[in-house]
Amino acid sequence: MPTTVPITGMTCRACEVRVGKALRKVPGVDQVSVSASRGRATVTTSADIPRARLVAAIEKAGYRVGDEERAWLSRDRAVWRDVAVAAVVVALLAAVATAAGLDELAGGLDVGSGGLVVAVLLGLAAGLSTCMALVGGLVLAVSARHAERHPQAGPWERLRPHLAFNLGRVVGFGVLGAGLGVVGSAVQVTGGALALMTLVVALAMVAIGLQLTSVSPRLSRLTPSLPASVATRLGLDSRGGRYHDGGAAALGAASFLLPCGFTQVVQLYALSTGDAVRAGVVMALFALGTAPGLLGVGGAAAAARGAFAPRFFRFAGVAVLAFAAVNVSGALTVLAPSWTAPAAAGSAVDSVMEGDVQVLRTVQVVNGYEPAQATVVAGTPVRWEIESTSASCASALYAPAMGVNQVLLLEPGANTIEFTPTAAGRMHYSCSMGMYVGVIDVVDPPEEPVVSPG
Repeated sequence: MPTTVPITGMTCRACEVRVGKALRKVPGVDQVSVSASRGRATVTTSADIPRARLVAAIEKAGYRVGDEERAWLSRDRAVWRDVAVAAVVVALLAAVATAAGLDELAGGLDVGSGGLVVAVLLGLAAGLSTCMALVGGLVLAVSARHAERHPQAGPWERLRPHLAFNLGRVVGFGVLGAGLGVVGSAVQVTGGALALMTLVVALAMVAIGLQLTSVSPRLSRLTPSLPASVATRLGLDSRGGRYHDGGAAALGAASFLLPCGFTQVVQLYALSTGDAVRAGVVMALFALGTAPGLLGVGGAAAAARGAFAPRFFRFAGVAVLAFAAVNVSGALTVLAPSWTAPAAAGSAVDSVMEGDVQVLRTVQVVNGYEPAQATVVAGTPVRWEIESTSASCASALYAPAMGVNQVLLLEPGANTIEFTPTAAGRMHYSCSMGMYVGVIDVVDPPEEPVVSPG
């Protein structure tokens, strides 16, 4: 006969597994179905089992019997105190990183002319700047959640997923990079597709970040997780609470597809080589360069133990939400620049007429475009000359209004884009991650003076 038991304290599928195992050990229990989202366990028995035995089994597993009120906002002052402190710390760290110029670490590096060592240096710079916002934020989210779900795991068990992730990332980048070397320029990805991918990853980070902060028990309950079939194929069996190195390695390899600007710069070089071996080696070395930064954030989550762990997870949740906000903002800037793009910095410059063509000159620097605002006249062809001086996110240009629908990875030195604005208005462009923006204002041509007959 089926019996439904309300249970409090379950937060994830690993909790479902622990409760299910405990109940199946009770003599006379035939089937068990546990739902953390509903806070219920349905037990089917072949005999009349005292409810006290079921309660004892659940409590032995570390949970309580009874209905749990799931409020939209936590009433625990400690939770809000920790989140407030974490928000201040994250804001200060962001300010320090900006002041220290971490986004300028790769300034002047050219993987094409600097050799394999430059690929590693670009990786180091990426692991501490723009790639940290996307890949690092995702690693922090997953690693903190893994550590929270497995509090009894030893140091090796906690660090092992991050080693597998980074090893898979290095190998995957090498293999996929070799593929780029073979297919060359046949591979093209639209900026909109990259932005949508970023948005999906960012929303997943928001979901995990909210779980980690514990500020909303109701939202934590509603947060989606991977389907069991997908998790099993990846070796991340969330329903069974099991872990496989292959799943973590596969996720690391899949990060090749995440649109970090630094990654795209090195991918451009891999495309241009036409040599599978060299392209694969360069991409693998780049991924190796990102490993210290990614291992750092993953290792910090893995090291959280004991009474300190809940506070660290809340801090990690705030950091993940901050990373997610950066990525959401960037993705929306790419997808809807007229609604979301921030104002371009600096004063506007006018194009220069050379014959019948307007010439507009822009310099792409490590942290954007100079000048980031310009003016051209409608109806007259424009030759946009872009001087690329640094391999950074800004060198991955997306300008659909100017006909650049695929991400254009600027080559060092001179780059030329030609277009003809047809009507007055504002044309937006940005890097592929939406972090650096620029605008070109299109004005109507001046009216010719009317000469009255003599």
